[in-house]
Amino acid sequence: MSASKLEREDLARSRTKLFVLGATGGTGRALVEQARQRGHLVTAFVRSPEKLDPVRDGVTVLRGDPRNADELRAALPGHDAVLSALGPPGLGPTTLVSDCARSTVAAMQATVVRRLLVVGVAVLFENDGLLNAIARRTFLRNVASDSAEMERIVSASGLEWTIVRPPRLTNGVLTRAYGVADGRMPPAARFTISRADVADFLLDELEHPAHVRRITGLASVRRRRGVSTET
Repeated sequence: MSASKLEREDLARSRTKLFVLGATGGTGRALVEQARQRGHLVTAFVRSPEKLDPVRDGVTVLRGDPRNADELRAALPGHDAVLSALGPPGLGPTTLVSDCARSTVAAMQATVVRRLLVVGVAVLFENDGLLNAIARRTFLRNVASDSAEMERIVSASGLEWTIVRPPRLTNGVLTRAYGVADGRMPPAARFTISRADVADFLLDELEHPAHVRRITGLASVRRRRGVSTET
């Protein structure tokens, strides 16, 4: 076997293999592309592969239903972590996010994959002001209910999980000008963050774990990125 082929095989073994749910959404697309740029291998597990951009090197697309634990269990072996950027289909009643969490946890518990990073919603922070409380009880009540059940399932799983709660997501560029805080929104936080910055945090947390078994607030700030781990 040639030296170059050995080098390629060594590189493949050393690259982290990521299993991404929600890859057809804005955050999921940013996550797949940034992970690929960082040298990770990505499996995008999606119901509608035709919605994805042309496949790039390092990305494998699998058709499947994230609500189906058996399909997930069959696809998960060989991966190092699961990253879920799944979101609700709208503001109406739904159990999509929690149903997918239930099947994902069941599949991971049946395999050796232990690391799980999930995108939630900042509206669940109860100490984040009157407007947040009103939104949680009115037009975002269905989103909040589904996400709260997702968090209950994930936090009780026994896995090495991290749940990140961003506020309103935008299609802005990657800035890395965001704050991080455990158990609350970060100080000096804005009410928005780009999907690219959420993806950046998830990959940083994957590569350098600092918030394992933590629910973490994440939002753009008016200064360069600062990290606070208040609980």
